[in-house]
This record gives sequence, C-alpha cells and structure tokens, in this order.
Amino acid sequence: MITSLQHIALGIPDMTVGVDFYEAFGLERVDRPNHVAMRCFGRDQDQVVLIETGQKRKFHHFSLGTTAAGMETIAQRLQERGITRLDPPYAGAPAGLWFRDPEGSLVNVQIAEAADFVRDTPAPLKNRPGLYARLGEKGCPPFDIQPRPRRMGHFILFAQDVIAQSHFYCEVLGLRLSDRIVDGYAAFMRTSGDSDHHVVALLKSAAPGFHHASFEMGDIDEAGVAATRLLSKGYKHVWGPGRHGVGSNYFHYFRDPWNGMAEYFHDIDYIPEQAMWEAQEWTKKDGMFLWSADGPPPADFGTNYEMD
Repeated sequence: MITSLQHIALGIPDMTVGVDFYEAFGLERVDRPNHVAMRCFGRDQDQVVLIETGQKRKFHHFSLGTTAAGMETIAQRLQERGITRLDPPYAGAPAGLWFRDPEGSLVNVQIAEAADFVRDTPAPLKNRPGLYARLGEKGCPPFDIQPRPRRMGHFILFAQDVIAQSHFYCEVLGLRLSDRIVDGYAAFMRTSGDSDHHVVALLKSAAPGFHHASFEMGDIDEAGVAATRLLSKGYKHVWGPGRHGVGSNYFHYFRDPWNGMAEYFHDIDYIPEQAMWEAQEWTKKDGMFLWSADGPPPADFGTNYEMD
C-alpha cells in the first residue's frame, strides 16, 4: 500500500544551525511560516522538515505516500487495531492520516507520489577489466563539480522491539520485509511495487529515536566530492566510505550538529515487485559492511543520542 517515502521531520533547538548543516550537505531550503523544508536539487518534494522546538534535537515524524485505495485500507487497519487518528501537529502539515506507532513515533500517510528525478547529466561511462565503455575520453569529472543529492532514499529509526515494530509496519502499512540482522538487531523494509531494498529500517535501542537519513548521489565521484566539501566545512566524519552487505549500497556517514547522522549513498539494491526476493538473516558484521576505508563502524554508531 505504501508507494513512496515523502519526508522526515526533526524538532531542533536552533534553526540556523540545522539549515547550515543541510545546505552544506547539499540540500536547498524552502522557508515556511513555522518550519523550513530542505529539498534535493530540482526535486519538488520536501525531504527533511526542520521544526524549531527550543529543546534538544528530537525526531518529530515521518511521512509516507500511498494511493486513495491504500489510504482506505490503512485507515481500516488502524481502526481495527484501535489506533487513534490524530490531528495534523502544526499549521501547514500535510493532510492524510496521522497516528502514533506502537512505540510512540508520529506517522503521517498521505496520498502522494514520489517526485520525478531531474536527470541533468547522463550517467558516466565506466571502464572495467576487459570491457571499455569510455573510449578516448577522460574519466575524471571537472574539478569544479557541485555534487548535490538527488533524493532521500531511506531513513533508519531506533526501536525497542525491532521485530514487533517491523510486523506493525508490514501488516498495517503494507511495507515488505527485505532483510534482517540477527537477534532482532535491525530490520529493513521496502515499499509495495518496485522499490529500493529499503526505504524504512529499524535499529535496536532502549528507546525510539532517529538514527540517520540517507541521500542518493549520482556516482561515487559525486559522493566523494560532496564528502570532501562537508569535511572542509568542519562537519564530523563518522564512517566510510564503504559498502554495506544489507542493501549493497556504497555509504559515507556524517554527524549532524546534534549527533544524528546523514549518509551519502550510491548503487543500492532494487527489488521489482515480482522479484523472487527472500529476506535473509545477516550477521552484524556481514550486514553492516563488506569493506570500509576506516574498518568497522565506530563504537557509537548505534548510540541513540535522543536518550541523553
């Protein structure tokens, strides 16, 4: 029933600091009366909504898209479970269904489609052993490229009970389980229809909260140059570059000003609706990475800083 990821929203203590980070990361701001939306270049869709709360950073809500028929089905399933429908939490919030999941995270489901891509440049040709697609041309991109994220592909939330929460999202919202990490450590879910390997994922913690949001780059050069730019502005590198086992995507993580994370990614697994995909249980090590430039993830990679 869920067909697209729309946006995540964060309550933050300082709007200027939050906007500065996401602009340095490569997003564009859209000012609203009571919040700021950050968008990927050329994409007519809010991706990160920043709401100034005057308190420490706290995950506010996430929004998913569905069809009119999907909306009716989800509303019925919420009613069957006795889940209360809520009013929109602020002026200008999207319409649709508002409710809290079993662990208290605020969820919005709206009738919406994913925004179209702006394909401003063709995909670069690659030379590989014995297969040369780029002939008589330099492969290094221009040194003045300005890489920008193309879309937010997925986000990860902390959950006290990963298995129960993943069952809720699959049974009520129609998400589909793609893979898990053993011992209820993590679960990765995709939308109905053709989908990235995961658009919503859950990571084990003692309380709910926000782990990271992930943004797709056009290629590895874009991801690397964007990371270099972010480092030059003083933002904290966390982990990468590397390649995940679960989802297969290249990754590079950075801390936001409040110890949440934002990830650049490229080349994630894509699962057509009719694919014979079987979810598997990964070990932590294999699921987290095949390789990484700085080895295993840092000790605080899975720390829920919303608990402090």
